[in-house]
Amino acid sequence: MESYRAENRDRWARTAAGWGARAEKLRRWTMPVSAWMVEAIEPQPGHDVLELAAGPGDTGFLAAELIAPGGTLTCSDFVPEMLTVAQRRAQALGIANVRFRQIDAESIDQPAASLDGVLCRWGYMVMADSQAALRETRRVLRTGGRVALAAWTAADENRWAAEPIRELLRRGLMEEPDPSGPGQFAWAAGGAVADQLEAAGFVDPRVEAVAFALRYASAREWWESQRDLSLRFAEATARLDEGTIAAVQAALAETAEPWTQPDGTLAVPARTWVAVASV
Repeated sequence: MESYRAENRDRWARTAAGWGARAEKLRRWTMPVSAWMVEAIEPQPGHDVLELAAGPGDTGFLAAELIAPGGTLTCSDFVPEMLTVAQRRAQALGIANVRFRQIDAESIDQPAASLDGVLCRWGYMVMADSQAALRETRRVLRTGGRVALAAWTAADENRWAAEPIRELLRRGLMEEPDPSGPGQFAWAAGGAVADQLEAAGFVDPRVEAVAFALRYASAREWWESQRDLSLRFAEATARLDEGTIAAVQAALAETAEPWTQPDGTLAVPARTWVAVASV
């Protein structure tokens, strides 16, 4: 797992710039997910809330508005490059009741029973030891405190992420990932999210599904977005010649036909589990 942790840190550090460049679009696309999570923890003025694996920070920033006055959001990530992205966005949005900390969710540097809520959007399932992270989350929550999370459903329900990888795999241009390890779809199976929460000691888990769409100007932008957000995809495609890239892009454009809108833009379906549980 140590090698995976090192690779994970490198992956997110090297894609932070891409996440920053696309942060505003990501915020709009994923607003139904963030809004569900924030509402689920029932933030109140004076509450202290932690966001783990915050990336650009948008989910936590929604909560920050609701816990003022008197409340503080701790926006955290385990790579400083992502925290820099979040800091810039907070400044642009004028959010003042937020502090930024580099935190590894598997070992949270925070006193026990010191927080009212924890948010983690699409983070736990890619961590080396998700159970350790959930147990740490439970430790830092006060009695009655809540955790809200998101974890992707199956790859076939998230073809915006799956199809570019599948096209490379079909052509032998990328190695198959380990299906048994951490990953984007590691918690996709029905019941997996609730099982993980209960195993960590949380009670009354409530799990729902949220559907939304990722919108691209064209199939080319879909390609470019995956390149910016996924280091694995970027590294695999960086080795390709122009002819192969053109062929893969053409295949993706054909795949995208069912999602093509009258104006030529794409609305690619996405689906995620969202969950809340209490201490």
